[in-house]
Formats: sequence, C-alpha cells, structure tokens
Amino acid sequence: MAETVIESLETSLRLLQALALARRGRLREAMAVVAPAGVPPDDPLSLQAMAALATGAGDYRTALPLWQLILVRDPENREAARMIRAIELWQARPPWMRWIWGIVAGVFGAVLLVVLLLVI
Repeated sequence: MAETVIESLETSLRLLQALALARRGRLREAMAVVAPAGVPPDDPLSLQAMAALATGAGDYRTALPLWQLILVRDPENREAARMIRAIELWQARPPWMRWIWGIVAGVFGAVLLVVLLLVI
C-alpha cells in the first residue's frame, strides 16, 4: 500500500513538472519528464500525457502509436479515438497542405500591396 501511495505521488510530481515545462513551450523536455527512459509509461494518465505532449509538439509519428496503445488498453477512450482519426487525416493530406495558409497569406499580402500602390 505504501509503495502504491509513493508511486502515485511520484507520478503526480512528474506530471506537475511536465505541465510546468509544457506551459513554457518546452514540450520535448516535458515528454522526457513523463517518460524518462523514452518508453511509454504503464500508468494510463502518464501515457495520455505523453501522447498529448507528442501531439502538441507536432511529432505525429510518436503520438499516433501512443494514442493507439491508449485505445487498446481502454477501447472506450473517446479522446484517443478522436486523436487517432485526426492524426491519420493529417498524415493522409498531401505535403503541400501544411503550407497552404502561408501561401494564401503571402498572395493576399502581395495583392493588397499592389492595390495600395496603385491607389496612392
């Protein structure tokens, strides 16, 4: 019983430390705190935290297997199912899709600049 309480406290402290790092944008460091050996944790809460951190960091190659593992362990986990669908959709898109909004903004900015120069 005492070991379970100590393990629970250690997990809580690691998650708090990871949360503090994540809030400062240091997602990779937060992932290392949640899983120091880089191995997916056995604890469901830590595993979900690691999957969320990997997703937030844009590391979908790491995140997808973590979300899938969560779903295997808990088939009723709606967030895991939703994240798997979202990541698979993102990965199925053509590579140029990630740049589309930057291209649109650049074209819009250029058109706006030309219009302003013609008006002035």
